[in-house]
Amino acid sequence: MKQLLTILLLIFFSFQCKIFKPSDLDPSQDLGTLQTLLRYLALADAFNTYSQTVTFMKFTDSNGNPYVNGIVEYSVFNEADENGVPVSPYGESGNIQPYTVTLDTYGRGFLFFSERGIAKITVKNSGNAIVGNASFRVYNGITKQSFFWLTQSGPTQFFLEDLANYRNRLGTSNVFTSLGSANGRQFLYLQIQTSYTSSTQYSSTGYIISSADGENYDQVTKIDGVNLKVDSGYETFLKISKPMFNGSEYVFFVSEERATYPAPGTYQSNRNLIFKIHQSFPSTSEVINLPIASDANLYRPDMFPWIYPAYYFSGRYLVTPTYSSGTQTRPTLLNENFAVNQDVVLGFSCAVAEPNLTALSYQLVNVGGTEYLQCQSSSSPPLGNTTYQVRSLDSVGLSNRIVTFDTGGGGYTFQTPPFYVRGKLVALLTNSGVIGFTFPTDNYAGASPTISRNASQITGFTTSLANGNPLLRSVKSSGNADFFILSTQPTFAATTIEIYRSTDSLISAFPLPPIPNEYNSPIANAEQLQSANGKLNYSWSISGPIGIGSLPVFLTRFTKDDGNWEDVPRLIKIR
Repeated sequence: MKQLLTILLLIFFSFQCKIFKPSDLDPSQDLGTLQTLLRYLALADAFNTYSQTVTFMKFTDSNGNPYVNGIVEYSVFNEADENGVPVSPYGESGNIQPYTVTLDTYGRGFLFFSERGIAKITVKNSGNAIVGNASFRVYNGITKQSFFWLTQSGPTQFFLEDLANYRNRLGTSNVFTSLGSANGRQFLYLQIQTSYTSSTQYSSTGYIISSADGENYDQVTKIDGVNLKVDSGYETFLKISKPMFNGSEYVFFVSEERATYPAPGTYQSNRNLIFKIHQSFPSTSEVINLPIASDANLYRPDMFPWIYPAYYFSGRYLVTPTYSSGTQTRPTLLNENFAVNQDVVLGFSCAVAEPNLTALSYQLVNVGGTEYLQCQSSSSPPLGNTTYQVRSLDSVGLSNRIVTFDTGGGGYTFQTPPFYVRGKLVALLTNSGVIGFTFPTDNYAGASPTISRNASQITGFTTSLANGNPLLRSVKSSGNADFFILSTQPTFAATTIEIYRSTDSLISAFPLPPIPNEYNSPIANAEQLQSANGKLNYSWSISGPIGIGSLPVFLTRFTKDDGNWEDVPRLIKIR
């Protein structure tokens, strides 16, 4: 160690090192040039309003008591402020006015920063007395891990619950839709306003973003080739299917629809499209036309809820277009190049009379390495029947046969279609209550098999929910956990939801506590619930008040290892 110190001292004195003040530097020399570049970089960062930072903060007194109904006023000292630029509500002048937020019963609030510079925070109690001040630097790329307070004063304790930093206006999306999962990735659709003339005339751009964990969305792809706008009494918007993965690309069926405005408007026309994202995740991709009948529409022309089934199995795609009458659905198989392969109604007799049930009836079943597309063969729902028949199409030769599921007597009847989960088929049966049972797949591949339920029920899977529609709407699995999502309404409107969790390969299942109400919004579709790393996460958006209006907040909440929900949600991060 002494030798090392001696060497360092020799180097120091041999080069006659000295400490410079910035004013000592010659602007024409290298260090002076570097100082100037750093100054320009700070200015460029300060003027950049194309990124947003959202913080989720908590404020308490010195004893840890939250400032209930307290007021937080905050703003950013932007380098641009030195030019005397006047403030405006959303930065129209180039300088954003201070915002405020009223704290909730936990002393928490969401704070929004669309400028780069020094953020200043003033905390007032419910009596409007100032109780604390703090500051921190906001910069592009800031994260919760790199965040630190520059100053703090007063008796207030400042806590950062979470932080998200967004680029390219992605944090200002006015449309937030959960699309589902494929190949271990979760997908969301965001729509960003790109030009604005008035509330009845503006344009937008759509993005599909994806995540491997449900919190950090590290891939962003812009949808090119569509025209999303509101103008002259009409609007164009997108309806997007669940994602599919064909081994190298993520594929979505997309309907670009035109309807009268304001919403809900009258349907006018649509384009049936395909959107593909290569697994290398390019920053942009262009839609292509879907070559199906000209009078066929992806989705229904009305604003029917988002339950569109879409599947890829062994080189073929399933679409379920609706024809011009608006009620006749014709499931269709497409080849790898999206050319029509078979009309599933005429060729394979999939029943589609009840769209709420049809969306659930399509299942992919894998038995002995062969994939089967399973769909309802009878127009009658399973409710109250001791048997339930499905049409099963094998992926090799598309052979068409009937598979019959049997409750096996004992007074049991079907409440839901069977779902394929972890090598078994699961259905809810009714017998003095609704009970979960598994069905074996041993003879599934037979010529015309009848499959009876296993003798033992899934312990603990005994919901008291009752409704005329099938209760089991979706199953989400990852790791060793399977989550069963039950809803009293197929559209999830004004619904009662129960979620059951199994971690022992469907031997038992136990209910999760209700999703906490704090910072919540109603579930609009089952795809808001996804699973990653053995946990369930629920994604949604809410509006965060800023004193002169509100801005969007994107949230997700995870279950813990024990199946309970985490205490607070996390902000969704987008790269």
